[in-house]
Amino acid sequence: MNLVTGNILWTGINKIPNKYSYLSDDIDCEVLIVGGGITGAICAYYLTMAGIDTVIVDKNIIGYGSTSASTSILQYEIDTDLIQLKGILGLEKAVECFKLCEKAVYDIEEIVNNLGNECGFSLRDCFYYTDSNSDVTLLSKEYEIRKRKDFNVEFIDEKKGKNMFSFPIKAGIYSRSGAGEIDPYSFTHQLIDSSINNGLRVFENTEVVDIKQASNSVEIMTRNKFKVNAKKVVFATGFETKEMIENRTAILTRTFTLATKPVENFEGWHNRAIIRNTSDPYTYLRTTSDDRIIIGGEDLDLGGKYSKISNLTNSDTLSIDKFQILNNRLLNLFPKINNMEIEYRFSGLFGESQDGLPYVGEYEKYPNCYFCLGYGSNGILYAVIGAQLIRDLYFGNYSPILDLFKIDR
Repeated sequence: MNLVTGNILWTGINKIPNKYSYLSDDIDCEVLIVGGGITGAICAYYLTMAGIDTVIVDKNIIGYGSTSASTSILQYEIDTDLIQLKGILGLEKAVECFKLCEKAVYDIEEIVNNLGNECGFSLRDCFYYTDSNSDVTLLSKEYEIRKRKDFNVEFIDEKKGKNMFSFPIKAGIYSRSGAGEIDPYSFTHQLIDSSINNGLRVFENTEVVDIKQASNSVEIMTRNKFKVNAKKVVFATGFETKEMIENRTAILTRTFTLATKPVENFEGWHNRAIIRNTSDPYTYLRTTSDDRIIIGGEDLDLGGKYSKISNLTNSDTLSIDKFQILNNRLLNLFPKINNMEIEYRFSGLFGESQDGLPYVGEYEKYPNCYFCLGYGSNGILYAVIGAQLIRDLYFGNYSPILDLFKIDR
């Protein structure tokens, strides 16, 4: 499958800062992390900060998998609205999930401040809106429950919307906390650099092909027949872990993304807030620290492993059509922003769980293994939450939060 395809923003504007050797000997460690993307890097950061001897292996170049195609929109809002999640979990647990995501945004801010902000991080407001009269009541009810549960939100009606944005709005929820944006590739490498200072060992171009469990350890074999023996293994490979798990954990789609060259102004875009609409699939927009615009959406169901969508390239007619739709939509949304020129066009595979929540913790079929699978648009925030839970679990501290994210839920 083509995890990512096209001219990708983050690896286009960032050079590879560090190159890591492949594994060329048998080694031991306390925790092995399989997956060197942003989730693995966040896990390594928390584990090494706790003094745990940690190793990362990745079959590719560090950060060149799904991380490179992430739009990295950080927001407390989950793909499943609070009202919908309430119907699945009950109100208090649903609110807890939203609050955990809100906290994770500020956890990232704290990490970035500790590392030195060289990864384009900014806190942002976010705006969830509809241009359809049929969704106004839904958003009004969603607003009321968020407001009642102390989220910093304002209901935006059609009149207010005209003074804030240049596109038609029937109703929206404007949130003044719990959102941000970041360069995921740069952040991944900064996390790994910091973790190396705390003892992390990193091996790229090192593919895991076999796993053997013992009573108190796990042995993994690489394609080149070198072994890593670890007390625990963390799988941080996203939907690529899907085949290890018997139940249907992820709904896979391909999402399409455009990024402009830097623009001169953001007229018609209130506070450069992160934007998403109520459409299915929804359209999402953000800006970058160097004044680009990112727009994405037009998701397509993946189908089988060998389907056309699974192996789509930028030159396929379908991709070209999707990029054109997004380009036209961007121009219609912001007619007052001059000289918007698309520089990057790419697509990536995207996994989402049925309830919009991640899968974190242990799985009966794989003793001494942890999973940190941040399915959904909040993948980076889920990685932060998951890494903290896994760190605590390693020390024998089981959090009830894990019951919300368990794999066999």
